[in-house]
Amino acid sequence: MIYGIIGALDEEVALVKEKMTVVEEHTLYGRTFYTGSIGEKNIVLVCCGVGKVNAALFANAVIREFHAEAVINIGIAGAIGAGIGVMDVVLSTEAAFHDQDEVMVKYYPYCKSFRADPTLLALAQKACEGVTLLGKVASGLIISGDQYVTDSAVKQSLRERFNPCCTEMEGAGIAHACYVNNTPFLIIRTMSDSADDEADNSYDNFIDAAAHQSAAIVLKMLEMAK
Repeated sequence: MIYGIIGALDEEVALVKEKMTVVEEHTLYGRTFYTGSIGEKNIVLVCCGVGKVNAALFANAVIREFHAEAVINIGIAGAIGAGIGVMDVVLSTEAAFHDQDEVMVKYYPYCKSFRADPTLLALAQKACEGVTLLGKVASGLIISGDQYVTDSAVKQSLRERFNPCCTEMEGAGIAHACYVNNTPFLIIRTMSDSADDEADNSYDNFIDAAAHQSAAIVLKMLEMAK
């Protein structure tokens, strides 16, 4: 099994890269892909950059060029769901775009949302029990769009339209690429902010801890995977 691990920011992939035995580095599409291992697990790691197009492009490359058989997206997000707050963890049951018109469902790939792999989800839930977390764990819908949500009114609108756990900018793009490649995926996000009027300050204060926590969960997953 080759695991593809993708984060959008350097902070999100730093811990995985630190723990990884890198065998080769490959430059493709202007970014560096690291191939190697963590323990006995084969890994390809990339920092894809921000946004859903970057995310889909690099997820496709991880699968097509580096033969990843499962893709895990790690990083930070803005909390939206009731009872979800800063440093809580959200594991995806499904992913969807929040910034596309409903007419898009009429066209390929005809999906309103993309279902995460239940086996990876169960493994992540178990891994969370083996990691010291600074918040609680929730599972549910993660929404993505090319928008950094820092407005309480926008947050409320997204909550009413989608009832998601959280919002970010890459997960659904990765899910889309995995769907068309018939590759299992999971998104792991720790909340760096609450996607509201105070989001900028919270993001600055919690980005490092939140990114580290998501990475710690995927490392525990790899340790536990058979």
